[in-house]
Amino acid sequence: MVTQEKKRSSFPHVFVILLSIMVAAMVATWFVPAGEFSRQLDPKSNRTVIVPDSFHSVEQAPVDPFQMFVAVQKGMTQAGSIVFFIFIVFSSIYVVMSTGAIDAFIAWMVRKTRSNPASANITFGVLMAVFMIWGSTGTLSYEEMIAFVPIFASLALALGYDPIVGLAVSFVSVGIGFASATVNPFTIGVAQTISELPLFSGLAYRLLILAVMGSITIAWTLRYAAKIKNDPSKSVVSDLDFEDLEFDEEKVNLKFTKTHKTVLMLFLITILIAGFGLLKLHWYINQLAGLFLIMGILVGIADRKAPSRIAELFVEGMSKGVLSAMVVGVARGILVVLSEGKIVDSIINGMANLLGQGSAYLSSVGMLLFQTMMNFLVPSGSGQAATTMPIMAPLADLLEVKRQVAVLAFQFGDGFSNLLWPTGFILIGCILAKVPLSRYLRWFLPLYAVLFVVQILFLWGAIAIGYGPF
Repeated sequence: MVTQEKKRSSFPHVFVILLSIMVAAMVATWFVPAGEFSRQLDPKSNRTVIVPDSFHSVEQAPVDPFQMFVAVQKGMTQAGSIVFFIFIVFSSIYVVMSTGAIDAFIAWMVRKTRSNPASANITFGVLMAVFMIWGSTGTLSYEEMIAFVPIFASLALALGYDPIVGLAVSFVSVGIGFASATVNPFTIGVAQTISELPLFSGLAYRLLILAVMGSITIAWTLRYAAKIKNDPSKSVVSDLDFEDLEFDEEKVNLKFTKTHKTVLMLFLITILIAGFGLLKLHWYINQLAGLFLIMGILVGIADRKAPSRIAELFVEGMSKGVLSAMVVGVARGILVVLSEGKIVDSIINGMANLLGQGSAYLSSVGMLLFQTMMNFLVPSGSGQAATTMPIMAPLADLLEVKRQVAVLAFQFGDGFSNLLWPTGFILIGCILAKVPLSRYLRWFLPLYAVLFVVQILFLWGAIAIGYGPF
């Protein structure tokens, strides 16, 4: 744990990075020529769009240090609906976590795998698919999987594989699902809200993305597992000693009770209702927040918790969402600084001139590269959405690329690189699985290269089919 803390603290906290970006934004308001586009309401989509070729210079409006700090409060206020939505979702999921249902379900799956080693490959594939689908909803994240990384690493070792396989089944699977983001409220939800897109629109295409990316990753992992099963020397960690990887029998032996099944059933029903509400009833974050509140209360009742205890869990759960919620608000503060300094449109115009030299297809690749690099600095998905999408959405309009494609570029750049950059949770996963980061990257980089090419193909496919609605 000490080693883990040292590793995590060696890179600046996300708030330090965001404040640094805010300072840079403040300084830029003194030197970058101020300018604005004319904007108008598009009657077809009911969204505000930039009028092409309308960029013009305006009087410089530099932001001073005090105004910069005031911008943090303004950012929190402007992002209020998203901030409180994050609080409510976190608190409701925390009530689910408090029942032990998720831990018991995963422990049950581990026991099934351990009791039948011959079918381990099939079971691992099924587990990966489950974690990917679950992770794509944003309700199973790296944080929830942390406790199970050592268990899956130990299980893989005991079945004749290596800890890389255990890491892939647990952490990598969740990461691929999170990146595919079918209905992830913390990434797609935030990005689409900022871009004025219907919430979770374009779901069918993201389901296809999940199926393709998931299939590639599962096939890659199982092929590697079979290879090292036949010849252990082919393992990327064959020369390392893993004697200290042992089962946490207490966690593995958790009973999967009827109450746990009821809780997970309520959770599944909530996800299905949310999908129906979004697709058929045109729900938005207010309705989703209400639905998650109902789920949290019903889960608490199903687990026979007293009303006051349920209330306490909601408060505790909100504390778990403070970082994500605050990051969104602080990131919005950066936009406030740029807006008050009247250089947002100057930046958009500059990027449009840079990316507009080629076709829409090349522009989409530029967006993907930008978002991938940005995730190294801002590993928070909701924070990255709040930081970049206010610029990328109108930029997409100028480049004649649909905003949904810009959101897709964000989704890819943020999600898949979480499994690449050491600033994210993957470093913690490697520590828990006792796998050096360099060895993990030796295994993952070829897979990432394949996934990156597929990301580009999906972006180009989205442009070709007019992925929208706008």
